Amino acid sequence: MSPGILVPCRRCGRQVDSSEVREALCLDCRVRAATADLRAEHGRLWRKRERYRAKGANADSIGRQIARLEDRMAQRIGDLVTDERAAREQLRRTLEEARESRYDIRNLR
Repeated sequence: MSPGILVPCRRCGRQVDSSEVREALCLDCRVRAATADLRAEHGRLWRKRERYRAKGANADSIGRQIARLEDRMAQRIGDLVTDERAAREQLRRTLEEARESRYDIRNLR
């Protein structure tokens, strides 16, 4: 099967098949946009849990919050990605990205 028409994603510039593009965005960029707020919250909760653990405080409830947040991420991704296998891969990448970015130093202005 030959690929369809390739079009650039407006956000990342990657060439993707036109059937995968919605609103001029590839699937990866749509997932990133849809989960941006949840990824930021994930980082905030993760850092909070680390602070609590460092002080010896009980952080179990924060762990449960993180788990619920990851479930919400999975739900949003599932709404965007119809193929279950592709949705799992998107969730894996989104969680990996959220976990990697939790210790990014932000501008403190």
